[in-house]
Amino acid sequence: MPQLYTLHENEKKNQYMNRVLQLEKGSFVPLVFTTTGGMAPEAKRFIRRLAVLIATKTKEDYSQVMCNIRTRLSMDIMRSVLVAVRGVRGKAKKAWTAPIFNVSFNLIPEEKSYEG
Repeated sequence: MPQLYTLHENEKKNQYMNRVLQLEKGSFVPLVFTTTGGMAPEAKRFIRRLAVLIATKTKEDYSQVMCNIRTRLSMDIMRSVLVAVRGVRGKAKKAWTAPIFNVSFNLIPEEKSYEG
């Protein structure tokens, strides 16, 4: 698993680092998470640093701030996984207009009848 995190961190660095440094004159930390809540090393360092800064600024306990950040991250990851699996539901957008019977999910054979 650590090699996978490193691979995806390097992929994000290759994709975004030059643009951020050259055009936006900023810094870049790739945040790589798994769908089960695992974090890459750089993401862990970023989350720790963020928790320290928030705890210092708000004079809150570090452990409470870290718990809040982890809880919010896990809920956001779960929400994004749910949207990826199930799709967006609600009245916000009506992007899908094709009737459901015209959609092929490759779950049912193309035959109209199951009889011999």
